[in-house]
Amino acid sequence: MSLLITDAGIAASIEAEALGVNYKITHIGIGLDGYEPTADQTQLKNEVVREALSRGSVPALGQLHFEAVFAGNTSFDGKEIGYFLEDGTLFAVDSRDGEIMSLKRSNTIITEAFELNLAGSSIKNITVELMGAPYATEELAGIAKITTIDKMNSDDDETIVTPKKLKDNTATDDDIDTESNEPKFIQLPQLWRGIQKFVLDKLWLPLAELIYPVGCPIPYPAAEAPPKFIAYIGQSFDKTVFTKLAERFPSGVMPDMRKNYIRGLGEGETPLSIKGQSVQPLGFSGDEMDPHHHVSTHKGGNVASGGSSGFYMTYQQQWSQSKSTSAVSAGTPSGIITGTGDETNPNSVRWLYITRAA
Repeated sequence: MSLLITDAGIAASIEAEALGVNYKITHIGIGLDGYEPTADQTQLKNEVVREALSRGSVPALGQLHFEAVFAGNTSFDGKEIGYFLEDGTLFAVDSRDGEIMSLKRSNTIITEAFELNLAGSSIKNITVELMGAPYATEELAGIAKITTIDKMNSDDDETIVTPKKLKDNTATDDDIDTESNEPKFIQLPQLWRGIQKFVLDKLWLPLAELIYPVGCPIPYPAAEAPPKFIAYIGQSFDKTVFTKLAERFPSGVMPDMRKNYIRGLGEGETPLSIKGQSVQPLGFSGDEMDPHHHVSTHKGGNVASGGSSGFYMTYQQQWSQSKSTSAVSAGTPSGIITGTGDETNPNSVRWLYITRAA
């Protein structure tokens, strides 16, 4: 013997059918006694807990599905189950002569599912209604409310977030790049993107511009420029992308430093102008030097010494004479410095000149 519809349950269904209304199962009760149910029962014999349905449905005519959540400190070995109508009437009893049908221990939460199969019964006007079902919490299963976009950034702790609302309220890369002020959630890659943008754009790049402005050449020991840098090899660049570089090189072409040397800018000279190769004079011509004399000084003298009986005497005489040469013209000095030593002909080391691309 298992499920039995009570006389009170049948009477309630007949009355409801006569009135043209449905009656509703709303609660599940669990008791501790095991026995064979009788039709005249109006209560469970040893009921310990009764909970409202947290979920219920009528999959087909005569088939009912129920779920109820049992929480709190109550513990039980359930051997009798009662199905109660909304007015408290015991509609049906299920007990199996001592078999444990529901088990719960203290401080645990269980969700029990119950099935009623009324196939073959003339009862057609039964419905299931959730009466007083609890809202879901971290400790208790129940009905969950979906949050709204307005509450996404609030302190609300009673509603849940759907994947779509989470997606709609998550910052995009464009939000990060444009520094949007909308309160949105960010993903880990976007967090690093935001940190990089702040550190790079707000701190490092302005500081780098003060320390070493864009356009200043940097000797780099590699064949290619690293990321975010550009080489001085005579190539064109996009002035709409590298705007700071365009301020330094309005032509949109990088100077070619592979066969040129850096020279200081003289008065009246144009920045980035090129001075071609040539053999240069020493820097002055002969007519810039007036005829002049060279003075020569000559020195000479003699030394005599002698003595006797412990007496010793030294005599020294010196003389000097200066004489000027005849006036001579300077002529026209010219020529180049040649040689093979480290001072006159040093070795050179090849570096790739680069600058920041900005």
